[in-house]
Amino acid sequence: MNTTLFYLAFLLLSVALAVIAFGPTWREWRHPTDTAALQVLPQYTTDIEHFSDRFRALVQAHQTQLPSPLPSQPTTDFDFAPVALEGMNWAAMRRPLVCLGSIKPQGAIVCSAPVFIHGDFEAQANSRFVGLLAQGRIWLGTGCEVGQWAHADASLHLQRGCSGLRRLSSATSVELEADCCFERIQAPHISFGGSTLLEPEGEPTLLTDASFERLEGAVRQSDHVTLIRGNCKLPRMHRYHGSLVVTGRLLIGAGTEILGDVKARDGIVMGAGARVQGALCSEKQIQILDHAHVTGPLVSESGILLGAGVQVGTPQALTTVSAETIMAEAGARAHGTVWARRLGIVWTAGAVAPTASFH
Repeated sequence: MNTTLFYLAFLLLSVALAVIAFGPTWREWRHPTDTAALQVLPQYTTDIEHFSDRFRALVQAHQTQLPSPLPSQPTTDFDFAPVALEGMNWAAMRRPLVCLGSIKPQGAIVCSAPVFIHGDFEAQANSRFVGLLAQGRIWLGTGCEVGQWAHADASLHLQRGCSGLRRLSSATSVELEADCCFERIQAPHISFGGSTLLEPEGEPTLLTDASFERLEGAVRQSDHVTLIRGNCKLPRMHRYHGSLVVTGRLLIGAGTEILGDVKARDGIVMGAGARVQGALCSEKQIQILDHAHVTGPLVSESGILLGAGVQVGTPQALTTVSAETIMAEAGARAHGTVWARRLGIVWTAGAVAPTASFH
């Protein structure tokens, strides 16, 4: 009798534990609760245009609710800017704001709601915005701030001292003047510090063909990859074919060209006018001096310094620049995506930038 009760109690306990363990799974299978799309937070999505595209879709879905002379039920999802903007209380806006034409406020404004502009938008100095989406161009005066994102179907221009937190994007070009701060930028043309500095013209210099395998400590990994143990210094005005991996620090001489990918663990200094026709990657800081060119991608787990006249990518082959911190000197330019995971800043030639040394 005692044995029967023992087995019965054991069976009941096993069933109870199975229900506790698999009951929620059975309930979710019978009545799913996770069919809705997950909400993507601004700090986590890697798609720079995600929020501007979603905002555009919301506005387009409500086009039929635009004000008209005929009596209609007003929308509760958007506010519409009046034709005359004088006296408008921008700070009181809580719902997304739709402007039916190009606008140019006469003074600094602070708006805590996203703004959609059917045309161009020009903001005066020291204005503050959460989100901007313009079907034309966006022009932000000195000291303006974008808290989350801004996208222009035409050009996006930030004057001196602006702060573009989170995302800046354009279908054509993004221009940031000196002392601007940024995080993520995406456009076919990205220029830092205003006008692009052209490379000084001079007599064409012939490059000396060379091989990585002749360098000290070189180990041939494959037909196209060479490994250098320790630090490495490439002489100026040479041309190398193939990819290079360096376990220490790498110095690329001025004017030298590498037709392949380059990776160095302890940092890279790329001399003035040098060219890398491939990816350039390092765990430590990458410093690219004036008028050098990298096809890309350009990736550092630490920081990247872009000198005046530096070009990353091409209009025909967009690429990515990514690092914890990015400092771009006036005149540098990129094509594609620039992502400073912590902070990016545009600095002028008068500022002091960190330098790397080799021992």
